Amino acid sequence: MKVLYLSSLCSIREYERMFELYGSTSSHASQKFNRMLVEGLIENGCQVDALSQRIIVNGGESDLLRPDEEENNIHYRYLPRYSNKIINRLMTIWNACKEIKIWKKKNPDGVVICDIILGEMSIAVWLSSLCSTVKKYGIVTDVPGIRAGDRRKGLKAIPQKIKDLMITKYDGYIFLTEAMNTLLNKKNKPYVIVEGMVDPSVLDIPNLMEDKYPEAVCMMAGLLEDVFGVSALLKAFEQTDNPRAKLLFYGKGSAVPEINTHALKDSRIRYCGELTNQRIVAEEKRATLLINPRPADEEWTAYSFPSKNMEYMASGTPLVAYDLPCIPREYIPFFYQITDEEDMAELLNNLLSKDKKELHDFGLKAQRWVTDNKNYVIQAGKVAKLIH
Repeated sequence: MKVLYLSSLCSIREYERMFELYGSTSSHASQKFNRMLVEGLIENGCQVDALSQRIIVNGGESDLLRPDEEENNIHYRYLPRYSNKIINRLMTIWNACKEIKIWKKKNPDGVVICDIILGEMSIAVWLSSLCSTVKKYGIVTDVPGIRAGDRRKGLKAIPQKIKDLMITKYDGYIFLTEAMNTLLNKKNKPYVIVEGMVDPSVLDIPNLMEDKYPEAVCMMAGLLEDVFGVSALLKAFEQTDNPRAKLLFYGKGSAVPEINTHALKDSRIRYCGELTNQRIVAEEKRATLLINPRPADEEWTAYSFPSKNMEYMASGTPLVAYDLPCIPREYIPFFYQITDEEDMAELLNNLLSKDKKELHDFGLKAQRWVTDNKNYVIQAGKVAKLIH
């Protein structure tokens, strides 16, 4: 089966080049998810061409055009970028539509998979299907208008309305949660639930007790925003009584100044900046606990499966997180649950007082389960079955 995959996915070489120049230009989570899904499709017998809309903030002249690339059996074609934002949106639609038609002519039996978060790409997929038969599937990792911290109204909400309309035009869906299907798939079109996926190669670098930090290190990585529970975690950690405990933050976001303010008052807290995902995973393996304090009481938590939970579990270090509405029951035995904000400090105190081997064994048990049952080959196999 031939697949044209539309997303912001870049080759590893291109993403590392952009990261060196500009820092994180398209989220680590997005790149990681799309890369594993594409590589999983290939493992399941598909041939994949990637048509990429690179997400760059304030890119230079050298970023307007990039040559095609071949990497790990994936052919990458990068859409041109334009300095003017409005022209860039319109030309992205035009160029993507043109590329889809050319590809479809060469691959009449092929299918198109598109990340619906990229509204211009979705419009291009829909327009190209008006002129010819294009079997199209939408990847829905977030519900437009019900995303963390999204408060856009009036004219600013127009892009989200367009995405809502475009979602209805697909022939099938790749969802992260069952709640997404209930909300968006009104016509009961074919769909699969993948939640997320992990790369079993994480097992190639073992999580060993002797490689751990000597201190009891709690770690949070990713988007550092208050809507993801940063403030609650800071307050809870400050109430812990272990003098050898540390709380390390990696990533970027509007909560960084607050983290630095708390670090001035409590020397156990530190902001460590932004690293590539490869280096983050190495740090996760050295930590004692990996914390995702994303609260469970917001509407969007039912529709957005936390990819960070999958990454944390795959590292072999214990995950501490809320039991969110989107999490299937099969995950429950494999992470420590935060019940509410008030009890977070007590939970951290209890966990940090546990025997290190007990924590280590718990993390490895979760790692084995998630790599056996949620690896990218198995999860992408569901998508391959859908499109076949």
